[in-house]
Amino acid sequence: MKKSASNLRQSAAKFSVVRAVAFDAYGTLFDFTEPDFIGAMAEICGQQGLQADASDVWKRFLRASLAMRSEHHRDPVYTRYHDAWRLQFERVFGQLRLAGDARAAADHLRERLADAPAFEEAAPVLEALRSRYEVALLSNADDGFLTACLRRNKLEFDVIVTSESAGAIKPNRQIFDKLAEALQMPAGNVLYVGDNPIPDVLGPLRAGMLAAWVNRGGYRKPRGIPEAHVRVRSLAELLPLLVPSLD
Repeated sequence: MKKSASNLRQSAAKFSVVRAVAFDAYGTLFDFTEPDFIGAMAEICGQQGLQADASDVWKRFLRASLAMRSEHHRDPVYTRYHDAWRLQFERVFGQLRLAGDARAAADHLRERLADAPAFEEAAPVLEALRSRYEVALLSNADDGFLTACLRRNKLEFDVIVTSESAGAIKPNRQIFDKLAEALQMPAGNVLYVGDNPIPDVLGPLRAGMLAAWVNRGGYRKPRGIPEAHVRVRSLAELLPLLVPSLD
């Protein structure tokens, strides 16, 4: 339902302090979500002749990530993604008694993320914001595949911070502090936009930033995670709040 002009003005007032808008990458700007990860698992099994259900491989891969690094939880442990994925695949292949090549599997996943397409709305939204704000990217990603993805989609940012460059992973505060430092402004002047409420809402709020949750699927907020300053169903829904003249 379209917000009234009064409600838009009230919502926009929350963001009057914003001087920079920073985005998560995968699932927020780049259209690569759980079905795409499952598809990548199916491709890996096909390439390596492994008899396994791709959805089961993906679930086990996520559990390995939780067990080894606590990824997407409150206090994850930083490891470079390509190295972590190799260890996760080793664990999954061992559990399923598959003679899989973990390094080749990690290489394939890296290539798939490097080739991910941007959502159609991403470039126009970034362009609309650029005249008013510093526009940044902060992603749990290795520099290599993220840089390739940005180049493929012709997206540019004033500041880019990755988990690899920061040596930390969302939602740890350290990576958000690195972002504020790179932007050369107080955290309270930064709005962070992401699709996963644990790394992308809890994380920036811990650091004193504002947070916008892009909840395309209409999911429930996880218990114990604070509310974002705003929930939207698309990046385009941010524009009336940040650039009211475009409403």
